[in-house]
Amino acid sequence: MKKLLKKGTAAMMVVLGLFMAMSFKVSAATTELMKDGEFPTGGFVNAGEAVDGTIQGPGNWTQLNMGDAEVSAPYLHVIVKATGDTAKAQIAVSDTYTFNLSDLGVTLTEEYQDVVLPVKDQGITTIGWVNLMGLDGGSSVYTVKEVFLSDDAASTLAAADTATVTDTKAADTATTATTDKATDAAATPKTGESTTILYICIAALISSGGIFAATKKVARAK
Repeated sequence: MKKLLKKGTAAMMVVLGLFMAMSFKVSAATTELMKDGEFPTGGFVNAGEAVDGTIQGPGNWTQLNMGDAEVSAPYLHVIVKATGDTAKAQIAVSDTYTFNLSDLGVTLTEEYQDVVLPVKDQGITTIGWVNLMGLDGGSSVYTVKEVFLSDDAASTLAAADTATVTDTKAADTATTATTDKATDAAATPKTGESTTILYICIAALISSGGIFAATKKVARAK
């Protein structure tokens, strides 16, 4: 029984160690180029302005310089929203390729979206200029919250809940339970990697180590 407990504890520690290593690898796969109006790796706003932790600019020409960041991951994520008629929205990257958002199945609205651009597939090796354009400069405004490179093409924003509730009591219950969470999510888009699981793993690893040490002491005492 003691041997089985020791083997189980050791196996758990190995698994947790591997999981933590994988978590660190995932975190390292994301490179922030612009977040909350700041440029961590160097860069600046060429057309537009910093407003309340975002970059805002006219729909016909909002230009961000990303400091010639190396394309270290295949996907460029742009957390963005826009006003006005957005049917012809475009994002040009490094004067190399212009993405028509309609071709990607994306229609910008006044809610933030994670627009994922497959930059590596288009032969882009550095991220210099990012130009948001194609819209009317007088009535449309781009608002950019974040720009980052990632190995993952999946959106980093939670999908909006669009289900229709027909039962009145069910609707009241759902509204009470989700109103605060939905308000927080709309106010600040959730992006990047979560470290919660990593902290849980660290706590579990420490606990496992304690159990292992305690078991060893009991075995020696007997």
